Amino acid sequence: MTTPETAAVPAELATARPTKDPRLIRRRAILRAAAGFMIPFIAGVPFVGRGGVISVTWGEVLFAFLAVLAVWGLLWCVVSLRWDRWLRFDPHFLIVPAAAAAILMWLFVYIGPEVRMGVLQGWYIVLLFGAGVLSLKQILALNTFMAGGYLGTLGVLATGGEPISWPFEIGLVILPFMLFTYFYATVLERMRRERVEMKALRNQLAYFALTDALTDLPNRRRFDDHLQHLAALRSRLGTTYAVGLIDIDHFKVINDRLGHEVGDRVLVDLAEIVRGALRQSDLAARLGGDEFAILMAETDAAAARIVLDRILREVASHPFSAAGLRGAQITVSIGATECEGDEAPKEVLRRADAELYTAKREGRNRLEMAAPRGRESLEDGFSDAEVLSPTPRP
Repeated sequence: MTTPETAAVPAELATARPTKDPRLIRRRAILRAAAGFMIPFIAGVPFVGRGGVISVTWGEVLFAFLAVLAVWGLLWCVVSLRWDRWLRFDPHFLIVPAAAAAILMWLFVYIGPEVRMGVLQGWYIVLLFGAGVLSLKQILALNTFMAGGYLGTLGVLATGGEPISWPFEIGLVILPFMLFTYFYATVLERMRRERVEMKALRNQLAYFALTDALTDLPNRRRFDDHLQHLAALRSRLGTTYAVGLIDIDHFKVINDRLGHEVGDRVLVDLAEIVRGALRQSDLAARLGGDEFAILMAETDAAAARIVLDRILREVASHPFSAAGLRGAQITVSIGATECEGDEAPKEVLRRADAELYTAKREGRNRLEMAAPRGRESLEDGFSDAEVLSPTPRP
Protein backbone atom coordinates (compact mmCIF):
# COMPACT_ATOMS: atom_id res chain seq x y z
CA MET A 1 0.00 0.00 0.00
CA THR A 2 1.08 3.58 -0.51
CA THR A 3 0.26 6.67 1.45
CA PRO A 4 -1.71 9.39 -0.33
CA GLU A 5 0.24 12.09 -2.06
CA THR A 6 -1.01 15.36 -3.42
CA ALA A 7 -2.27 14.75 -6.93
CA ALA A 8 -1.50 17.09 -9.77
CA VAL A 9 -4.13 19.69 -10.52
CA PRO A 10 -4.57 21.84 -13.64
CA ALA A 11 -2.60 25.07 -13.41
CA GLU A 12 -5.74 27.13 -14.09
CA LEU A 13 -7.34 25.72 -10.94
CA ALA A 14 -4.22 25.93 -8.84
CA THR A 15 -3.74 29.62 -9.59
CA ALA A 16 -7.39 30.67 -9.65
CA ARG A 17 -8.32 33.49 -7.33
CA PRO A 18 -11.20 33.15 -4.90
CA THR A 19 -14.51 34.32 -6.30
CA LYS A 20 -15.29 37.93 -5.35
CA ASP A 21 -18.37 38.93 -3.44
CA PRO A 22 -21.12 39.42 -6.09
CA ARG A 23 -22.56 42.29 -4.07
CA LEU A 24 -19.23 44.10 -4.22
CA ILE A 25 -19.12 43.56 -7.98
CA ARG A 26 -22.63 44.99 -8.35
CA ARG A 27 -21.86 48.05 -6.26
CA ARG A 28 -18.76 48.76 -8.34
CA ALA A 29 -20.78 48.36 -11.53
CA ILE A 30 -23.31 50.89 -10.24
CA LEU A 31 -20.52 53.33 -9.44
CA ARG A 32 -19.06 52.91 -12.93
CA ALA A 33 -22.47 53.45 -14.51
CA ALA A 34 -23.06 56.56 -12.41
CA ALA A 35 -19.64 57.89 -13.39
CA GLY A 36 -20.49 57.24 -17.05
CA PHE A 37 -23.66 59.30 -16.72
CA MET A 38 -21.57 62.21 -15.42
CA ILE A 39 -19.68 62.46 -18.70
CA PRO A 40 -22.52 64.21 -20.61
CA PHE A 41 -22.71 66.86 -17.89
CA ILE A 42 -18.98 67.54 -18.08
CA ALA A 43 -18.98 67.61 -21.89
CA GLY A 44 -22.09 69.80 -22.08
CA VAL A 45 -21.05 72.53 -19.59
CA PRO A 46 -19.60 74.87 -22.29
CA PHE A 47 -22.88 74.73 -24.23
CA VAL A 48 -25.30 75.52 -21.40
CA GLY A 49 -26.89 78.94 -21.04
CA ARG A 50 -27.99 81.72 -23.30
CA GLY A 51 -26.51 81.64 -26.73
CA GLY A 52 -25.39 78.07 -26.32
CA VAL A 53 -25.72 75.38 -28.91
CA ILE A 54 -28.05 73.40 -26.63
CA SER A 55 -31.23 75.06 -25.42
CA VAL A 56 -30.78 73.89 -21.84
CA THR A 57 -30.87 76.04 -18.74
CA TRP A 58 -28.71 75.56 -15.65
CA GLY A 59 -31.85 74.69 -13.72
CA GLU A 60 -32.59 71.84 -16.11
CA VAL A 61 -28.98 70.62 -15.89
CA LEU A 62 -29.19 70.65 -12.09
CA PHE A 63 -32.47 68.73 -12.19
CA ALA A 64 -31.00 66.08 -14.51
CA PHE A 65 -27.88 65.85 -12.33
CA LEU A 66 -29.95 65.27 -9.19
CA ALA A 67 -32.06 62.70 -11.05
CA VAL A 68 -28.92 60.75 -11.99
CA LEU A 69 -27.70 60.81 -8.38
CA ALA A 70 -31.13 59.74 -7.11
CA VAL A 71 -31.51 56.83 -9.53
CA TRP A 72 -28.05 55.35 -9.06
CA GLY A 73 -28.14 56.07 -5.35
CA LEU A 74 -31.40 54.13 -5.10
CA LEU A 75 -29.89 51.21 -7.02
CA TRP A 76 -26.88 51.30 -4.69
CA CYS A 77 -29.21 51.04 -1.71
CA VAL A 78 -31.12 48.16 -3.33
CA VAL A 79 -27.88 46.17 -3.59
CA SER A 80 -26.50 47.20 -0.20
CA LEU A 81 -29.76 46.32 1.58
CA ARG A 82 -30.00 43.02 -0.36
CA TRP A 83 -33.38 43.94 -1.82
CA ASP A 84 -32.16 42.70 -5.19
CA ARG A 85 -32.55 39.10 -3.97
CA TRP A 86 -36.31 39.51 -4.40
CA LEU A 87 -35.92 40.25 -8.12
CA ARG A 88 -36.30 36.67 -9.35
CA PHE A 89 -36.53 37.81 -12.98
CA ASP A 90 -33.18 39.62 -12.70
CA PRO A 91 -30.76 37.33 -10.81
CA HIS A 92 -27.69 39.22 -12.03
CA PHE A 93 -29.28 42.62 -11.32
CA LEU A 94 -28.70 43.92 -14.83
CA ILE A 95 -32.20 44.35 -16.26
CA VAL A 96 -33.38 46.82 -13.61
CA PRO A 97 -30.28 49.07 -13.88
CA ALA A 98 -30.53 48.99 -17.69
CA ALA A 99 -34.19 50.03 -17.51
CA ALA A 100 -33.24 52.80 -15.06
CA ALA A 101 -30.56 53.97 -17.50
CA ALA A 102 -33.16 54.07 -20.29
CA ILE A 103 -35.44 56.27 -18.17
CA LEU A 104 -32.57 58.67 -17.48
CA MET A 105 -31.84 58.81 -21.22
CA TRP A 106 -35.45 59.71 -21.91
CA LEU A 107 -35.01 62.57 -19.45
CA PHE A 108 -31.89 63.73 -21.33
CA VAL A 109 -33.81 63.64 -24.62
CA TYR A 110 -36.65 65.66 -23.08
CA ILE A 111 -34.32 68.31 -21.62
CA GLY A 112 -32.00 68.51 -24.64
CA PRO A 113 -33.76 67.17 -27.77
CA GLU A 114 -30.86 68.38 -29.90
CA VAL A 115 -28.64 65.63 -28.46
CA ARG A 116 -31.09 62.76 -28.88
CA MET A 117 -28.96 61.00 -31.52
CA GLY A 118 -26.05 60.92 -29.11
CA VAL A 119 -28.34 59.56 -26.40
CA LEU A 120 -29.35 56.65 -28.63
CA GLN A 121 -25.69 55.87 -29.30
CA GLY A 122 -25.05 55.82 -25.57
CA TRP A 123 -27.60 53.02 -25.23
CA TYR A 124 -25.13 50.56 -26.75
CA ILE A 125 -22.74 51.27 -23.88
CA VAL A 126 -25.52 50.45 -21.44
CA LEU A 127 -26.07 47.09 -23.13
CA LEU A 128 -22.36 46.29 -22.81
CA PHE A 129 -22.82 45.99 -19.04
CA GLY A 130 -24.90 42.90 -19.73
CA ALA A 131 -22.47 41.35 -22.20
CA GLY A 132 -22.09 37.64 -21.59
CA VAL A 133 -25.03 37.54 -19.16
CA LEU A 134 -28.19 38.96 -20.75
CA SER A 135 -29.91 36.73 -23.29
CA LEU A 136 -31.02 37.74 -26.78
CA LYS A 137 -34.65 38.03 -25.68
CA GLN A 138 -33.76 40.17 -22.68
CA ILE A 139 -31.65 42.54 -24.79
CA LEU A 140 -34.37 42.88 -27.41
CA ALA A 141 -36.96 43.53 -24.68
CA LEU A 142 -34.78 46.24 -23.16
CA ASN A 143 -34.18 47.72 -26.60
CA THR A 144 -37.91 47.84 -27.28
CA PHE A 145 -38.39 49.51 -23.91
CA MET A 146 -35.73 52.11 -24.79
CA ALA A 147 -37.15 52.78 -28.29
CA GLY A 148 -40.73 53.01 -27.02
CA GLY A 149 -39.75 55.48 -24.33
CA TYR A 150 -37.75 57.49 -26.85
CA LEU A 151 -40.76 57.81 -29.14
CA GLY A 152 -43.00 58.60 -26.19
CA THR A 153 -40.63 61.38 -25.12
CA LEU A 154 -40.68 62.81 -28.62
CA GLY A 155 -44.47 62.69 -28.50
CA VAL A 156 -44.46 64.76 -25.30
CA LEU A 157 -42.04 67.23 -26.93
CA ALA A 158 -44.25 67.45 -30.02
CA THR A 159 -47.28 68.37 -27.93
CA GLY A 160 -45.19 71.11 -26.37
CA GLY A 161 -44.38 72.67 -29.73
CA GLU A 162 -41.06 70.96 -30.52
CA PRO A 163 -40.78 70.37 -34.30
CA ILE A 164 -40.63 66.60 -34.73
CA SER A 165 -40.47 64.92 -38.14
CA TRP A 166 -42.11 61.56 -37.50
CA PRO A 167 -41.20 60.01 -40.88
CA PHE A 168 -37.56 60.86 -40.18
CA GLU A 169 -37.64 59.68 -36.55
CA ILE A 170 -39.37 56.39 -37.33
CA GLY A 171 -37.93 55.58 -40.76
CA LEU A 172 -34.38 56.88 -40.44
CA VAL A 173 -33.77 56.72 -36.69
CA ILE A 174 -35.82 54.08 -34.86
CA LEU A 175 -35.96 51.39 -37.57
CA PRO A 176 -32.15 51.45 -38.20
CA PHE A 177 -31.66 51.65 -34.43
CA MET A 178 -33.77 48.53 -33.87
CA LEU A 179 -32.13 46.67 -36.75
CA PHE A 180 -28.59 47.46 -35.65
CA THR A 181 -29.41 46.62 -32.07
CA TYR A 182 -30.69 43.22 -33.16
CA PHE A 183 -27.34 42.36 -34.74
CA TYR A 184 -25.62 43.84 -31.71
CA ALA A 185 -27.75 41.61 -29.50
CA THR A 186 -26.83 38.49 -31.50
CA VAL A 187 -23.15 39.18 -30.81
CA LEU A 188 -23.84 39.59 -27.10
CA GLU A 189 -25.89 36.38 -27.15
CA ARG A 190 -22.95 34.53 -28.66
CA MET A 191 -20.75 35.91 -25.89
CA ARG A 192 -23.29 34.75 -23.31
CA ARG A 193 -23.36 31.22 -24.69
CA GLU A 194 -19.57 31.02 -24.75
CA ARG A 195 -19.48 32.27 -21.18
CA VAL A 196 -21.96 29.58 -20.10
CA GLU A 197 -19.91 26.91 -21.87
CA MET A 198 -16.67 28.14 -20.28
CA LYS A 199 -18.29 28.16 -16.85
CA ALA A 200 -19.50 24.59 -17.34
CA LEU A 201 -16.02 23.58 -18.49
CA ARG A 202 -14.41 25.17 -15.42
CA ASN A 203 -16.87 23.35 -13.17
CA GLN A 204 -16.10 20.09 -14.94
CA LEU A 205 -12.37 20.65 -14.53
CA ALA A 206 -12.84 21.39 -10.84
CA TYR A 207 -14.96 18.25 -10.47
CA PHE A 208 -12.42 15.96 -12.13
CA ALA A 209 -9.56 17.59 -10.23
CA LEU A 210 -11.12 16.48 -6.93
CA THR A 211 -13.33 13.48 -7.82
CA ASP A 212 -12.76 9.93 -9.00
CA ALA A 213 -14.67 9.58 -12.26
CA LEU A 214 -15.52 5.88 -11.82
CA THR A 215 -16.90 5.81 -8.27
CA ASP A 216 -17.87 9.48 -7.90
CA LEU A 217 -15.93 9.52 -4.61
CA PRO A 218 -13.38 12.20 -3.73
CA ASN A 219 -9.96 11.41 -5.13
CA ARG A 220 -6.50 11.40 -3.55
CA ARG A 221 -6.03 15.15 -3.71
CA ARG A 222 -9.31 15.93 -1.96
CA PHE A 223 -8.62 13.25 0.64
CA ASP A 224 -5.21 14.78 1.33
CA ASP A 225 -6.68 18.28 1.63
CA HIS A 226 -9.37 17.07 4.05
CA LEU A 227 -6.79 15.19 6.11
CA GLN A 228 -4.75 18.39 6.46
CA HIS A 229 -7.94 20.19 7.50
CA LEU A 230 -8.69 17.65 10.24
CA ALA A 231 -5.10 17.84 11.45
CA ALA A 232 -5.37 21.63 11.67
CA LEU A 233 -8.62 21.33 13.65
CA ARG A 234 -6.96 18.93 16.06
CA SER A 235 -4.03 21.28 16.54
CA ARG A 236 -6.32 24.25 17.16
CA LEU A 237 -9.30 22.71 18.98
CA GLY A 238 -8.02 19.37 20.23
CA THR A 239 -10.60 17.33 18.29
CA THR A 240 -9.68 13.81 17.23
CA TYR A 241 -10.16 11.92 14.00
CA ALA A 242 -9.73 8.40 12.69
CA VAL A 243 -8.36 7.10 9.40
CA GLY A 244 -9.25 3.82 7.72
CA LEU A 245 -7.60 2.29 4.65
CA ILE A 246 -9.56 -0.35 2.70
CA ASP A 247 -8.17 -2.77 0.13
CA ILE A 248 -10.14 -5.36 -1.86
CA ASP A 249 -8.83 -8.87 -1.32
CA HIS A 250 -7.49 -10.60 -4.45
CA PHE A 251 -8.72 -7.82 -6.68
CA LYS A 252 -6.08 -8.59 -9.30
CA VAL A 253 -7.54 -12.08 -9.67
CA ILE A 254 -10.97 -10.59 -10.40
CA ASN A 255 -9.54 -8.32 -13.08
CA ASP A 256 -7.39 -11.05 -14.65
CA ARG A 257 -10.08 -13.73 -14.75
CA LEU A 258 -13.27 -11.73 -15.31
CA GLY A 259 -12.02 -8.55 -16.94
CA HIS A 260 -11.72 -4.93 -15.92
CA GLU A 261 -15.39 -4.23 -16.59
CA VAL A 262 -16.33 -6.62 -13.77
CA GLY A 263 -13.61 -5.15 -11.60
CA ASP A 264 -14.98 -1.64 -12.18
CA ARG A 265 -18.47 -2.79 -11.18
CA VAL A 266 -17.05 -4.20 -7.95
CA LEU A 267 -15.35 -0.86 -7.23
CA VAL A 268 -18.59 1.04 -7.82
CA ASP A 269 -20.59 -1.26 -5.53
CA LEU A 270 -17.94 -1.03 -2.81
CA ALA A 271 -18.00 2.77 -3.05
CA GLU A 272 -21.78 2.73 -2.47
CA ILE A 273 -21.39 0.50 0.60
CA VAL A 274 -18.71 2.72 2.09
CA ARG A 275 -20.58 5.94 1.30
CA GLY A 276 -23.77 4.63 2.89
CA ALA A 277 -22.02 3.79 6.15
CA LEU A 278 -20.69 7.28 6.80
CA ARG A 279 -22.00 10.56 8.13
CA GLN A 280 -22.02 13.75 6.07
CA SER A 281 -19.07 15.02 8.10
CA ASP A 282 -16.99 11.96 7.14
CA LEU A 283 -15.17 11.51 3.86
CA ALA A 284 -14.61 8.40 1.78
CA ALA A 285 -12.14 8.55 -1.09
CA ARG A 286 -10.69 6.30 -3.73
CA LEU A 287 -6.93 6.64 -3.61
CA GLY A 288 -6.33 4.58 -6.73
CA GLY A 289 -6.78 1.04 -7.99
CA ASP A 290 -8.66 -0.97 -5.38
CA GLU A 291 -7.54 1.17 -2.45
CA PHE A 292 -10.07 3.31 -0.58
CA ALA A 293 -9.69 5.55 2.45
CA ILE A 294 -12.03 6.93 5.09
CA LEU A 295 -11.66 10.03 7.27
CA MET A 296 -13.95 10.23 10.30
CA ALA A 297 -14.04 13.59 12.04
CA GLU A 298 -14.48 13.82 15.82
CA THR A 299 -14.23 10.04 16.04
CA ASP A 300 -12.02 7.98 18.33
CA ALA A 301 -10.68 4.50 17.64
CA ALA A 302 -13.52 2.71 19.44
CA ALA A 303 -16.27 4.49 17.46
CA ALA A 304 -14.33 4.07 14.22
CA ARG A 305 -14.04 0.34 14.80
CA ILE A 306 -17.83 -0.03 15.00
CA VAL A 307 -18.28 1.65 11.61
CA LEU A 308 -15.39 -0.11 9.88
CA ASP A 309 -16.38 -3.52 11.21
CA ARG A 310 -19.89 -2.95 9.85
CA ILE A 311 -18.42 -2.09 6.43
CA LEU A 312 -16.29 -5.25 6.57
CA ARG A 313 -19.30 -7.45 7.20
CA GLU A 314 -21.58 -5.67 4.73
CA VAL A 315 -19.03 -6.16 1.95
CA ALA A 316 -18.65 -9.85 2.76
CA SER A 317 -22.41 -10.40 2.59
CA HIS A 318 -23.15 -8.09 -0.33
CA PRO A 319 -24.42 -9.70 -3.57
CA PHE A 320 -22.21 -7.81 -6.00
CA SER A 321 -24.06 -7.04 -9.22
CA ALA A 322 -21.23 -7.59 -11.70
CA ALA A 323 -21.94 -10.36 -14.20
CA GLY A 324 -19.58 -13.33 -14.03
CA LEU A 325 -18.98 -13.33 -10.28
CA ARG A 326 -21.28 -16.38 -9.95
CA GLY A 327 -21.99 -15.70 -6.30
CA ALA A 328 -18.33 -15.41 -5.38
CA GLN A 329 -17.67 -13.69 -2.08
CA ILE A 330 -15.86 -10.35 -2.27
CA THR A 331 -14.04 -9.32 0.88
CA VAL A 332 -11.87 -6.43 1.98
CA SER A 333 -9.05 -5.88 4.42
CA ILE A 334 -9.07 -2.76 6.56
CA GLY A 335 -6.36 -1.02 8.54
CA ALA A 336 -7.22 1.91 10.77
CA THR A 337 -5.97 4.14 13.52
CA GLU A 338 -6.87 7.19 15.54
CA CYS A 339 -4.81 10.35 15.50
CA GLU A 340 -2.73 10.58 18.64
CA GLY A 341 -1.18 13.72 20.05
CA ASP A 342 0.16 16.21 17.56
CA GLU A 343 1.51 13.66 15.10
CA ALA A 344 1.70 14.65 11.47
CA PRO A 345 -0.98 13.39 9.06
CA LYS A 346 1.59 11.30 7.18
CA GLU A 347 2.42 9.48 10.43
CA VAL A 348 -1.28 8.70 10.99
CA LEU A 349 -1.47 7.29 7.47
CA ARG A 350 1.71 5.27 8.00
CA ARG A 351 0.23 3.58 11.06
CA ALA A 352 -3.07 2.87 9.27
CA ASP A 353 -1.11 1.45 6.34
CA ALA A 354 0.86 -0.80 8.69
CA GLU A 355 -2.39 -2.13 10.14
CA LEU A 356 -3.67 -2.81 6.61
CA TYR A 357 -0.54 -4.87 5.90
CA THR A 358 -1.21 -6.77 9.11
CA ALA A 359 -4.80 -7.52 8.04
CA LYS A 360 -3.53 -8.87 4.72
CA ARG A 361 -0.85 -10.95 6.41
CA GLU A 362 -3.25 -12.40 8.99
CA GLY A 363 -5.58 -13.90 6.38
CA ARG A 364 -7.56 -10.96 4.86
CA ASN A 365 -11.27 -10.22 5.32
CA ARG A 366 -10.48 -8.61 8.64
CA LEU A 367 -10.08 -5.29 10.38
CA GLU A 368 -6.89 -4.35 12.18
CA MET A 369 -6.83 -1.18 14.24
CA ALA A 370 -3.93 0.29 16.15
CA ALA A 371 -4.78 0.36 19.85
CA PRO A 372 -4.62 3.80 21.44
CA ARG A 373 -1.71 4.42 23.72
CA GLY A 374 -2.28 3.10 27.23
CA ARG A 375 -4.60 0.29 26.09
CA GLU A 376 -3.43 -3.18 25.11
CA SER A 377 -6.54 -4.09 23.16
CA LEU A 378 -9.13 -1.94 21.48
CA GLU A 379 -11.82 -4.56 22.05
CA ASP A 380 -11.59 -4.16 25.84
CA GLY A 381 -14.93 -2.94 27.13
CA PHE A 382 -16.84 -3.75 23.92
CA SER A 383 -19.12 -6.71 23.41
CA ASP A 384 -19.85 -8.25 20.00
CA ALA A 385 -23.33 -6.73 20.16
CA GLU A 386 -21.85 -3.28 20.59
CA VAL A 387 -19.37 -3.74 17.78
CA LEU A 388 -22.10 -4.89 15.38
CA SER A 389 -24.70 -2.40 16.59
CA PRO A 390 -26.25 -0.45 13.70
CA THR A 391 -26.77 2.56 15.93
CA PRO A 392 -25.12 5.53 14.20
CA ARG A 393 -22.38 7.45 15.89
CA PRO A 394 -23.23 10.68 17.60
